[in-house]
Amino acid sequence: MRRIVLAGVVLATFALSVVHWLGLLVGGVAVGLLAGSWPRALAGGAGFGLVAWLGFLAVLANAGRLDGYLASGQLLYVSLAIPLVLGAVGALSFFFRTRGRTA
Repeated sequence: MRRIVLAGVVLATFALSVVHWLGLLVGGVAVGLLAGSWPRALAGGAGFGLVAWLGFLAVLANAGRLDGYLASGQLLYVSLAIPLVLGAVGALSFFFRTRGRTA
């Protein structure tokens, strides 16, 4: 059941991230809250960001703009770092979940 909820939440937050960058942070929060351990939360948040970036690459490839993007240098690195960092920062929500359980 947890996997079904996770899949639904991830799809919903991907849809949100298409409209606004906060969707990346919300996706990391969702993955962090549903993770079983801190390493899984961190990996899930970073993985969420990576998959979102790969989706962005697919959009660029569909538009015929991928070659220009890959040759952009620093823009490429920053646009990869942003979803990875936002997903990982969102995964810090794992600690709110565990703290609430032990308090």
